[in-house]
Amino acid sequence: MTWRAPECPFEIEWSADVMDEIRVAGMEALFSLPHGGAEIGGVLWGTHDAGRVRIVAAGPLACEYASGPTFTLSGKDQARLAALLEGGSDDGRSGPREQGWEPVGWYHSHTRSEILLSARDLEIHNRYFPDPWQVALVVRPHAMQPMRAGFFFREADGSIHADSSYREFLLEPAPRAAVAPAAPPAAVEQTVSPVVSLVAASSVQPRAQPSRGWLLWVAIWLGMAVGLFAFKYDWMRVFAADRTPSVSLMAYDLDGQLQIRWDWGAEPIRSAEGGSLEITDGAAHTVVALERQRLRGGTVSYVRTGDRVDVRLALRGPGEKLYEEFTSFIGHAGEPAAEGSTAALRLELQDQGARVRELERAVGQMASNRRQGVSLNIPPPPLLGAQQEGAVH
Repeated sequence: MTWRAPECPFEIEWSADVMDEIRVAGMEALFSLPHGGAEIGGVLWGTHDAGRVRIVAAGPLACEYASGPTFTLSGKDQARLAALLEGGSDDGRSGPREQGWEPVGWYHSHTRSEILLSARDLEIHNRYFPDPWQVALVVRPHAMQPMRAGFFFREADGSIHADSSYREFLLEPAPRAAVAPAAPPAAVEQTVSPVVSLVAASSVQPRAQPSRGWLLWVAIWLGMAVGLFAFKYDWMRVFAADRTPSVSLMAYDLDGQLQIRWDWGAEPIRSAEGGSLEITDGAAHTVVALERQRLRGGTVSYVRTGDRVDVRLALRGPGEKLYEEFTSFIGHAGEPAAEGSTAALRLELQDQGARVRELERAVGQMASNRRQGVSLNIPPPPLLGAQQEGAVH
């Protein structure tokens, strides 16, 4: 497949299998944690020549998630990335350079922001992928919609359009090879003597035509099912249209510190003129003022003392319009993790393959279920570690 944009000095080709590998890894990480999941990333391997970049393989980078579930590289992560770019393999397999490939770029997922290159993304891109033909691929997984993606590149003057991709595209499951239907059995010729045929014809009595009243009942039943589904779909669409956009406020413990995060790319954050973060930790009540620059940082750390912490994010929008979102964290204060929070997070990421495959099968059947008026109920993914509660107002 090929990606082109008028502003891009070259075209980008990729293998469907490579993109499907990235898609599956991104979906597994999305369902690994509540409130946005985890983000993943790695190196794109391939070749380049005049006017063309070819992506033939993807090398995942094992992130230790020292700063939470986002793809933020720690010192150890950056050392692994440097070794990976030298031609090694993060999973122990033979290096891509041995096959004549070179790093043509990198990829990562955004689960709490849109398809763009943040300041941290640009720092990674400029430091580890400085060549003019090296690209960045950002994917945006979604629980019930196809995954979106977009490429970023250096234009002829060396600049990078980081706010959005010039052309987004969808990453849908790779089509499976069709199974050829079995050949029908060969017709067997029968020879019937004229005498037997005449006797058989004279002895055959005409059969009564079966009643077709059941067809009417089937048509009535199908009509009722379609009408019920149309009503339900319209109601759900109206309900969804009335919902206030969320900023995905979340709180989780990381080595005794409470990490409070939100989607800095969400519309309420981007349009806010300022805000505040109210933290209730037992009898203690803390208010943190958030100017526009800090709102776009997307995170605040807090040393908790109690077993429950309630968080309220208040945003002041244009025309003094107020937006509020709440979340709570419940967990024993000062309780050390057996293997460390980052190790537990990596284990949780590795245990989600079966869950993702189950959800993909359910999504793949949604169209046929809708035509039959069948509602699809998918249980939410399990919470990781301590319990979280959230509400949007």
